[in-house]
Amino acid sequence: MAFAKNLIVFFLSLSIASVFATPVPEQVLEKRGAVLSSQRFTLENNLWGMSAATSGSQTSQATSVNGNSVAWKTTYSWTGDANLDLRVGLGKKISAISSIPTSWHWTYSSASSGLVADVSYDLWLSNTAGTSGASSSSTFEIMIWLSTRGGAGPAGSQIGTASINGVTWKLFKGTVSTWTVFSFVAPNEISGYDSDLKPFLTYLTSSQGVSSSQYLVQAQAGTEPFIGSATLTTTSYSLSIN
Repeated sequence: MAFAKNLIVFFLSLSIASVFATPVPEQVLEKRGAVLSSQRFTLENNLWGMSAATSGSQTSQATSVNGNSVAWKTTYSWTGDANLDLRVGLGKKISAISSIPTSWHWTYSSASSGLVADVSYDLWLSNTAGTSGASSSSTFEIMIWLSTRGGAGPAGSQIGTASINGVTWKLFKGTVSTWTVFSFVAPNEISGYDSDLKPFLTYLTSSQGVSSSQYLVQAQAGTEPFIGSATLTTTSYSLSIN
């Protein structure tokens, strides 16, 4: 999660090693830690940045699992900043990955008129396998913004455009903490994305100097709200690393 200002971050996380029964009990996550885990998925509330929150609440629910596809929803209302996202830990070199097929179908069931938020993938690279994103071992963060509302924008500044998977993305580059952030921002909101994320990594290795020996240590997807309230409903989400 990389932006031009500090965010309060709340994670909805998925780990490939675990599986929820269907349906999954709803969890109300309001300024406290909460984790639901079983054999395939882990629903987690991460309290990083919580001390900056002023008020508000957040309710998250994983609603179903079908094979490698999961459905979930999150409803939030914050007068400070907040974020809910989905992450999957991996640990392969870019050169060893042939494809990253994904399918993500989502909608705003409701959204306040002043909502400032994005909906995006968040991929983390490191020189070391077995590490996690947003840590001292992180080298690159790659965000793929399917939606931006209310003027939300990524860290850094625009350095050009990149045509990937039939979309001409605005490409931003910046620095957060100790890592470099590349953000691909869609020109229009994409609420149904059925594609492959590997071409984004290929573009960075061929055009932006990112080494193919970097490890992909974490993959996330979710929403990062700055201001406002909304219900974001994901009807299906899947991600595979081949």
